[in-house]
Amino acid sequence: MSAIAAALGLLFSGTVAWFSVSAMRQQLEQNRRYQAGRVTFWYVITEGGYGTVVVNRSLDSVPDLNLDFHVYKVATSLRRHSASIGLGTLPPCTRLTFPPGSFFEALTSTGEFRVPKDTTPDDIRFTDTDGRSWVRNEASLRGDPRNGTSDGQVASYATAEVHPHREA
Repeated sequence: MSAIAAALGLLFSGTVAWFSVSAMRQQLEQNRRYQAGRVTFWYVITEGGYGTVVVNRSLDSVPDLNLDFHVYKVATSLRRHSASIGLGTLPPCTRLTFPPGSFFEALTSTGEFRVPKDTTPDDIRFTDTDGRSWVRNEASLRGDPRNGTSDGQVASYATAEVHPHREA
């Protein structure tokens, strides 16, 4: 009888420990995604076309913010390529509004790429204050599988000054 009671006690203790570890893992994941979950972007439709809004709602700066675009090379118009515009550090509690056409010149200035006049980013890449890389698109937030390296696609990096309307 005491062996059965001991076995039930052990089973109960194991179950409680498993749920405790599970809750702790879930809390750890929430903490890990805390800042990244507060950095986002969306599109706005205006008379001039599509604009883009990028927001950092966290209390910490977001270093190394990049806007990623799918572009087509003029010479090989059927093959899609990637281009990125680096914005540097996004201060805390900041909203950037890019009117339609903001990225066109930066992406086409070399004559290498072809994009619509009101092109918008497909995703944003950034690093949180803990040094983890993230990618956000319209549908999801995920850790950056590239961690700063190419994922096999041809990548070109446009360096340009883009002047958003900054709202604090």
